[in-house]
Amino acid sequence: MSARTLKLARKTENDPRWALVVSRDPKADGKFYYSVKTTGVYCRPSCAARLTRPENVQFHTTRKEAEYAGFRPCKRCKPDQPSLVEQHAARVAAVCRLIENSGSVPSLDELAAHAGLSTYYFHRVFKAVTGLTPKV
Repeated sequence: MSARTLKLARKTENDPRWALVVSRDPKADGKFYYSVKTTGVYCRPSCAARLTRPENVQFHTTRKEAEYAGFRPCKRCKPDQPSLVEQHAARVAAVCRLIENSGSVPSLDELAAHAGLSTYYFHRVFKAVTGLTPKV
């Protein structure tokens, strides 16, 4: 390893954001992004992709900053889209509005179809978001 490479690696390892990337902390999502020079992508701190070498990492405060630096969004964590938690919350909110506005209680299959999910997965997502099951 060259002296320059070691210096870059140490700089990254000493940055507190690197610890959040290593631990894949979802609480850090949206606070910063990191890019990987060798792949040309930028990711959320919680990205499940294989951990890169610290000397290849750059940190960015916004997605636009990462894109301006020439990086494209990761296809795994999709940092240019809402997080999965936000997507699930939006789907559950839409289903809750459907339940409130319907005259009769919709079936689990109807609720899942409205959310665009399978019945089994919808049940899991609904319970994870609300703490309740969609059954009445």
